[in-house]
Amino acid sequence: MDWIWDSLSRQLADNQFFSGGLILMLGGAAVAVLRHVPGKIWGWTKERFLIQIDIPDREAAFDWLDKWLAAHNYARKRARRLTVRTRNPDYQERAADPAGDHRPRVLFSPAPGKHWLFYRGRLVILDRQRADPEKTPVQGSGPAALRESFSITIVGRNRQLAWQLIDDARDHALPLSQQLLTIHHITFSSWGERMQRLPRPPESVVLKEGMLDDLIDDCRRFLSSRQWYLQRGVPYRRGFLLYGPPGTGKSSAVVAVASALKMDIALLNLTTLGLDDNDLADRLAQVPPNAIVLIEDIDCAFSGRKPGEEKSTRITFSGLLNAIDGVAAGEGRILFATTNHPDRLDPALVRPGRIDRQLEIGLAEREQCRRIFQRFFPEADECLAENFAASIPNRQLPMATIQAYLIRYADSAEEAAERTAELVGEQIGEEPDEEMSAAA
Repeated sequence: MDWIWDSLSRQLADNQFFSGGLILMLGGAAVAVLRHVPGKIWGWTKERFLIQIDIPDREAAFDWLDKWLAAHNYARKRARRLTVRTRNPDYQERAADPAGDHRPRVLFSPAPGKHWLFYRGRLVILDRQRADPEKTPVQGSGPAALRESFSITIVGRNRQLAWQLIDDARDHALPLSQQLLTIHHITFSSWGERMQRLPRPPESVVLKEGMLDDLIDDCRRFLSSRQWYLQRGVPYRRGFLLYGPPGTGKSSAVVAVASALKMDIALLNLTTLGLDDNDLADRLAQVPPNAIVLIEDIDCAFSGRKPGEEKSTRITFSGLLNAIDGVAAGEGRILFATTNHPDRLDPALVRPGRIDRQLEIGLAEREQCRRIFQRFFPEADECLAENFAASIPNRQLPMATIQAYLIRYADSAEEAAERTAELVGEQIGEEPDEEMSAAA
């Protein structure tokens, strides 16, 4: 080994090219190592002293945060790059100032880019990112959806601060005092939030005695029986068909069931523009969490269909059947379908496994008339309710018509009970909207 070291030493001493090349090699290696040191230090620092959160716009938390930011002092006073939001004043605001300005309110939230703000004494770096519409592929036949995301960096090591920020945003957007029911619908080949509405107490929907309680109990029993279904190899799905004349309370019953179970509603319109068999299968396989699927007037999608024929629509009848209970159909799903004409439905659509229960919600019985009268006039004498019910023809009027009449005379129980002749004499060819079907 000594002779190798002696030879190397002589080369370094006598050969300038060799010694210079070695120095350059060692120096270059040192520079390369040192060049990565700041990046490694920064990566080490980020891992230990920064918390990062990414929120895409398909998540509900994106809207929570957007609303929270619009109310933050940074957006209201300091931000210079802003995105416009609008909000319509609610009834309470309009009622408090009848002569005021009731046009939509203009709100500002941070525009795409980086924003620096403080939250609970900690620095927060907000990066709002928006996809380039020219590079974003168009989904379906409608215009491309605007894709955005929030990337939040919190300076600190306490992850609880991230939970608190999202919780504060949720509480701002969805106050506990306003527990609303969310209605989802299909937009751009995905589920989107259409609106939020007040829940409907089950006692406000006046169906045949015990029917609504039975529906709610059935759904509650299904939701708590996942293991039972799995152990027996039975598809974990439940389907209901509510049928009857217009205005009898079919859709209202679904809203009441969802309200009682603290669930939302995914409203599926089979005539949605651009929706085809593949989209339909995907949507029913990926129903929004904690949501009941509702298909209203399901007979209209394939009305006039003859055996072996398909309608001229992008959704085929076989595609609908496969989406409801095919191999790739979603699990844990409650589906409600409504129709005014059950005789128009193909037997293949309503067989068990697709529709497990069929319930008729018919025209108002006298017992329903008595209960809806008592609902409107809880302080009235019971005899008035009995007289009112006795004067209404049994199973001749939809509940929507009776409710509209009671609203007309909401100030006087006596008048409502005495003027039933005009209710009975009314033409009921044009029914009020289904949502007016049960009771106040």
